[in-house]
Amino acid sequence: MVVDDEFEEGAQGIVDQIHSVTDRPIRYLVNTHYHGDHTGGNPVFVKFAEIIAHETVRPRLLEYPETVRRTFPDRKKQIEAEIAGLKDPADPYRIALENDLGLLDFFLKTAEAFKVKPAAPPELTYEGQVRLWLGGEEVDIFHVAPGHTDGDSIVYFPKEKVLHMGDLFVNGMYPFIDDLAGGSARGFVTNIDRVLSMVPSDTKVIPGHGSTADVAALRHFRAFMSDLIDQVRKATQSGMSKPDAVRFIKMDQYPEIKPLSRTLGNDVAAVYDELKTGR
Repeated sequence: MVVDDEFEEGAQGIVDQIHSVTDRPIRYLVNTHYHGDHTGGNPVFVKFAEIIAHETVRPRLLEYPETVRRTFPDRKKQIEAEIAGLKDPADPYRIALENDLGLLDFFLKTAEAFKVKPAAPPELTYEGQVRLWLGGEEVDIFHVAPGHTDGDSIVYFPKEKVLHMGDLFVNGMYPFIDDLAGGSARGFVTNIDRVLSMVPSDTKVIPGHGSTADVAALRHFRAFMSDLIDQVRKATQSGMSKPDAVRFIKMDQYPEIKPLSRTLGNDVAAVYDELKTGR
């Protein structure tokens, strides 16, 4: 079984690496959510493996290209107009908006690629949990609550004490709260709390991005998410605007968490919108 398959151009390399250590067939592929860096290799794997994901992943993959082409250009224009009114290139709010703009461009490019080669959606979907028995070993695939997206899967191998969190845990970088796909900062905490209540302390934890970690690192990431939510809640309760919250809030107590695909400002803005709208 394989968990996530990167982009299509890297998928065959994954298959080749697996076949370099075993001649056993790859029977299943789990997509932990719908993003292209976790599902892009589906067209390669679907030829020989059954693809499993939460029930929201299939419609998101099938509807994604049209949804992006229909809605993202207007959103892009809005962001560009907002950036034009911010003159300081070092303004954290402007930097966050520029990051959003880059992400929209990436999604639009991906949507255009689907015109040439459609997605290969999961064939087996579930609502709450599915359990596989592979060679007599239990594998639990389950969904707790919307977090990174509304269709996150967690994969747990109890016997081996191995846990794959997908992008509900990223190691050493700011997370992507995909609010356009039903993501929720509070949902990150809910998911992690569920996992921490069920796995032994010596469990190996595989993040969606970053180095393999342990339960202590997962607890630390949970603390970051909780502290971030608390900081933004205080800002909203004081009447602070979203741009000022992005400029004001610092998380200096977590120096090891750094910007990669997202900045702290992106996360502050996402949490601000979540708390203000009550999502």
